[in-house]
Amino acid sequence: MPRLRIALEWFLNPDHLPLIAASARLVADGWDIELVVPDDHYDGFQALADGAVDLVVNEPLHLVEQRALRLIAHGCFFATDGGVLMHRAALDRLVAGDRIRIASPVSNATTDGLCRDILQGWMAQRGAVLGQDQVVIAPAGFGHVDNLAAGFDGAWLAFANVEGVAARLRGLDTQLITTAEAGIPNFSALELIGAADAPDAVRAGIATLVATLDRVTPELCADPAFARRLWYAASGEAPGDEADAIVAASLPRFLAPVRRSAALWRPMWRYLHDRGGDVVDEEAFEEMFA
Repeated sequence: MPRLRIALEWFLNPDHLPLIAASARLVADGWDIELVVPDDHYDGFQALADGAVDLVVNEPLHLVEQRALRLIAHGCFFATDGGVLMHRAALDRLVAGDRIRIASPVSNATTDGLCRDILQGWMAQRGAVLGQDQVVIAPAGFGHVDNLAAGFDGAWLAFANVEGVAARLRGLDTQLITTAEAGIPNFSALELIGAADAPDAVRAGIATLVATLDRVTPELCADPAFARRLWYAASGEAPGDEADAIVAASLPRFLAPVRRSAALWRPMWRYLHDRGGDVVDEEAFEEMFA
């Protein structure tokens, strides 16, 4: 039985609907497909290095970070608007010079720096300057909207089609400060990432998955009712207005055919490289897409 183990970037959510649909199609064809939900944001990369999974789904931001394991990109199946989801009252306080607390699923020099860059760009458009110690970023798991409701001023690495929708429907007065508003290249997307030295059988399995994604994604996007049924069946979640709205907002974000392109992420890589981020060099970046 052909087998493919896929590590997700965080909890199962409607961003993953193409993967869910493709997995169901492959299982019907006799495949063994496992979608692995992590405890922490980087778990998938460690599992890939250990041989515990065959493929990682994660933002392209993490594709280009320095690590011992050489990676290869297999294509992007989803792209959205993303950034820092903020309480509007906290934005007023930020402009006034107050300190704010941002929840993030991961905190390191690269991701924390990007969060501050986004807020700094937003501030600059208003003639304000972000103070060096104004933004405190704390690792707080994947529940962005729950973290906002619990008292955090903002949530970082938020997506418009999921957290932006959920916050609005829960009655939170929030604003998503996007990378585009700050003049930063977009990286709010999901890329299929594998090990560069993966065996031929694994590469063939990933190629089959990509081909299946190309077939099922247009079907999924053309039938919102089917997409909703698929989501509720896969998640076990009770049907509701919030999930319906997130599914509806996600469908236009899915890409078919799956795009494997260095041009998609070269501006992002260049931005991170030029700001001194701990990212791969240009040759290694290009090799990921060769």
